[in-house]
Amino acid sequence: MHGEETVRLRGLAQMDRLQQLIFSFYREDPRMEGLLEPLRDCRIRRSWGSIRIECMDAAHLELVSALLIHLRLPLAALGLGRQIVLRVPGSVQRTYPMHVPFHSDQLA
Repeated sequence: MHGEETVRLRGLAQMDRLQQLIFSFYREDPRMEGLLEPLRDCRIRRSWGSIRIECMDAAHLELVSALLIHLRLPLAALGLGRQIVLRVPGSVQRTYPMHVPFHSDQLA
């Protein structure tokens, strides 16, 4: 069953709505499409105030986590969640806040 799930994740021929949203946000910047390429192999969904990004394996999760700064901007602009959860099915899960406070906000 786990092997089937990996094939399903890799075999996404069409992007889901949240993937389309992220790629559309950066459509004017051709270099971003290449940079965001690891997202094509993810399954992204919204659940209980979280954007859940399902990665293929731990190495893929690392690639996607490096893109967080680019993911937060379009998702936060539309108020789609309070946090981003990156996960590998049956293994690792990491949670990141949608909004990262600026240093000056912490001084007030």
